[in-house]
Amino acid sequence: MKVQGIELAWIVVNDVEKAIKFYTEVVGLHLCEFSKEYGWAELAGPSGSRLGIATASKETDVKAGANAVVTICVDDIDKARAEFSKKKVHLVGDIIEVPGHVKMQTFKDSDGNTFQLCQMLGL
Repeated sequence: MKVQGIELAWIVVNDVEKAIKFYTEVVGLHLCEFSKEYGWAELAGPSGSRLGIATASKETDVKAGANAVVTICVDDIDKARAEFSKKKVHLVGDIIEVPGHVKMQTFKDSDGNTFQLCQMLGL
């Protein structure tokens, strides 16, 4: 078995349509798929990896706001942080830097799911 990479990470939200609006209008991802019937949407950025969004339901033990951290790569973390701040996104702490490797800014979406913006360094 050879791992190819992460194609999809998914989270649980309380309102899938509200989440779609957040990820398209605030974060800048585009909507690839949406099934209102199943409470499911998939969004992506230019690199092609997808973020799945599932409506909270009794079929899963996962609750809205309880997820693994998904990173969203940006070319300028300082500019992204300023834009998110202007859009009233809940930023957690300051930008963290691993010198020569990555800069990261943690933020939370409207359901309390934790994400990070990241800028790769030295590439």
